[in-house]
Amino acid sequence: MIKTSRVRTFLLGISFFISALAHAEPLYWSATKGDKELIILGSVHVGNASLYPLPSFILQYLKQSDGLIVETDTRKDHGIRYPSTTITSAELLSKKQQQKLKTIARQLEIAPDHLLQSPPWATALTIQAKQFKQLGYSSEYGIDNNLMIQATLSDKPVIGLESLQFQIDLITQLPNGGIELLASGLEEWDDGEDITHCLIKSWKAGDIENLQQLSEESEINHVISERFVFQRNHDWADKLDGDQLIQGKGRYLVVVGTLHLAGERNLLSLLERKGFAIHQRSKSTPAGCEF
Repeated sequence: MIKTSRVRTFLLGISFFISALAHAEPLYWSATKGDKELIILGSVHVGNASLYPLPSFILQYLKQSDGLIVETDTRKDHGIRYPSTTITSAELLSKKQQQKLKTIARQLEIAPDHLLQSPPWATALTIQAKQFKQLGYSSEYGIDNNLMIQATLSDKPVIGLESLQFQIDLITQLPNGGIELLASGLEEWDDGEDITHCLIKSWKAGDIENLQQLSEESEINHVISERFVFQRNHDWADKLDGDQLIQGKGRYLVVVGTLHLAGERNLLSLLERKGFAIHQRSKSTPAGCEF
């Protein structure tokens, strides 16, 4: 059984060999409260053409909705700021970890010195993005990106639960330059390809048991889990329940990373506590893999 962390799923999900299952579809739920109706779809943030087409129900609902709500509208990148480098990966990694990073750099055809002289958070993002690319996946085919394009073509507003700057700050302001993020990525690297394949298969099949298991077996530390997942879930639930994003009644398609919809303090359970009626509308099928 493969153990993994929220780091990979955040990058994938912050993103194959897909099962061609006749009745498989990604997970989505309805959430209703008064005159407010949401369809909540679990997303992966990178992919390839084999993830499409999306379920016809989702596409039709978007066309008839009042708008699309996503984690962040990544197209709104004007004025984005990155911090200057104050600490490098080389300063914080052990000799064994540095050797592992050099091995990975050779596999990915990246200059090792570039990775070692970058802050840990940047090194972690770089090797993950490069691996996804080698596996044939890109953000161009991410579910969020595709649906933002569909929404724009249908003249539907795209609403972000948080800004792109917030997501950047989330990573760049981790303790010790994000060394835990990088160390976790190095530790699980050898299982990374299998983890990614199974995660994408599970998304495609809507395998809720697999995704629940993945969430429960997360190894990432408490601070990062709180910051990456739990605090954001609570913030999103407050925004979806209140009038900050949705004024009064409305019908919206909500798209967030799938693992925000599984496990402890997930978004669906938090909305249910606020009085939303939650019902799974998709069909789940076993993915044929395990973590």
